[in-house]
Amino acid sequence: MYTKDYILSTTTFYNEENGSELANFFSLRDNSSKEWNLKNTIDYLQKIAEDNELDFEGEIVLHLSVLKSIGEKKYDDAFKGQLAILQNIVKYLQSDSENWMVPLANTVCVDLRYLLNAYDKYDSTNKKLKMEKYNDFQKKYIDIMMMYFRICSNDIRAPARQSKRWTIMFIVNQMLKVYHKIKKFHLTTGLTKTIFMCPDKNTFPIAHAVTFYYYTGCKEIFEGKFNDARENLTIAFEGCHRHSIKNKTLILKKLIPLNMLHGIMPSKHLLNKYNLDVFKDLTEYIKMGNVKKFRECIDVNEVYYMKCGIYLLLQKLINLVYRNLFKKFFLIANNHIIPVETITTILKKFDDPETDFDKAQSLLVNMIYRGTLRGYLSHAHKKVVLSKKDPFPTGKQVFDKATKSINEIGHN
Repeated sequence: MYTKDYILSTTTFYNEENGSELANFFSLRDNSSKEWNLKNTIDYLQKIAEDNELDFEGEIVLHLSVLKSIGEKKYDDAFKGQLAILQNIVKYLQSDSENWMVPLANTVCVDLRYLLNAYDKYDSTNKKLKMEKYNDFQKKYIDIMMMYFRICSNDIRAPARQSKRWTIMFIVNQMLKVYHKIKKFHLTTGLTKTIFMCPDKNTFPIAHAVTFYYYTGCKEIFEGKFNDARENLTIAFEGCHRHSIKNKTLILKKLIPLNMLHGIMPSKHLLNKYNLDVFKDLTEYIKMGNVKKFRECIDVNEVYYMKCGIYLLLQKLINLVYRNLFKKFFLIANNHIIPVETITTILKKFDDPETDFDKAQSLLVNMIYRGTLRGYLSHAHKKVVLSKKDPFPTGKQVFDKATKSINEIGHN
């Protein structure tokens, strides 16, 4: 419930330059005491502000208007009001040499992004108009965030304790989240590059760094830069708080397939700890070299893998599955020369029952060419001859060969 005391207290924090407490008052999240009270109309509260000649009255009234719009589920009006608050705060930051208002700006930024998502999810009868507004809101959000980013990144003369530069990773993270949702990863390249080139990037808050490396890793998976993605997601996982099970699970959903491509399979303990049963059967089929079961597992969980953004990534594991299948067979046979007809029989059982001699021969040529097997195919004798020394490359070597292009997804 909003009263005269609320408005006067908010202004007191503003005059005392207490950014953290001011941020709490302006937060739209997890605060049940901010339910809109019809008795306290905006006009009434605005009169209190004017009678007391409060410096921060405009932002207070806008905040109350936003809450009223949220209560009425008018998310477009709520977004516009929240955007106006952020625009005003950014202007303050531009003219103020100190950073005390940064906590407030960051809180308003996050809430503005939440309102953008709320508007996107809210059902509307006019889908076309809603989409037009949503795209316009996205652009306005990115524009104000870029303005905020430039102000903070250019604050290089202020002393370390007063500098606004320490918040640039937070700002970049908010934009990464928006771009990640709409799958416009190419627009984030300049932002991530700025952070990587920052000489003091290791001094940013750990929570900000974990978020940054996670979304950067997601971007690199999309771009087919799997080595970079694995490195950045590993940093994110290791930096994540040990009690943040939800965040660690989110990271592992992308990191586990990347490790699989290197031949590193997740342990049962890890999968049980983070409730990632969806990878259990997949792991076993890869180890067994059971191509048929591997494909079935991918098909059954196709929607889940697509939502996680790892479907194409897992398709690349097919090279490793074939490699494990042939490795098991050759170890049993204890012979480096095997008839192609025998390979055909194996593939009929563990891959496709319709496999014929030509398909088997084509697969072997493909695997040798890609470096999944070391040896050669003797067409005259219709046999495959494997190298006597290291005929089966390591998972890392298979990975390097198999990830030249995002479009190479193995034998179909």
